[in-house]
Amino acid sequence: MEQTCCGLPLQMMGEIKTLKEVAMQNIAAMDPSNYDYIITLCASCASHLKHGYPKLFADEPGLSVKVQQFADKVVSFSTFVNDILQVDAAEYKHTGQKTSMHLPCHLCRGMGVVDAPIELVQKGGMEYVPADEAQTCCGFGGTFSAKFPELSEQILNKKMVDFQKTEAEVVVTECPGCIMQLRGGAVKRGEKFVVKHIAEAMAENKIV
Repeated sequence: MEQTCCGLPLQMMGEIKTLKEVAMQNIAAMDPSNYDYIITLCASCASHLKHGYPKLFADEPGLSVKVQQFADKVVSFSTFVNDILQVDAAEYKHTGQKTSMHLPCHLCRGMGVVDAPIELVQKGGMEYVPADEAQTCCGFGGTFSAKFPELSEQILNKKMVDFQKTEAEVVVTECPGCIMQLRGGAVKRGEKFVVKHIAEAMAENKIV
């Protein structure tokens, strides 16, 4: 309860003083000496916590070591569940539901994670159907969609057409911002597929 926003929106607005305060609050709340891993369901948060924080305090020797220890503990949800927990496919109902994926920019490029979420879809009992532009931005980009709505919508529409071609019933991703963008677009356009966080899709297929 003592943690707060990762601070990425503050960085995008150039509010560095407040950003540092936010970062220190999170590092204090999740002291890396007390934990093996620091996990987030948001790829943008993961990338910022892992790569943004060390850069932010790079010129402050008194803090840089602690910050790097914190950053080293940060992993994405799919990395933790697939690569560290190594969940077993036997734990999930095999529905064969055709499922495509949007790989968030901060996941595939920021964190370098591509295979783990795809493997989770397959372990989670779904039939993975790849999209041609799975690694293309959805057009959300935080405040980008608010500042440039027309351009954002053009990018979104391109994604919608790409998912249509997969004939997927479900589209999963690992970023709440991407979910808002893609789910809003799918509802507005009356698409046949639904958009979910990969954690939601897996939880629905878990054998109790």
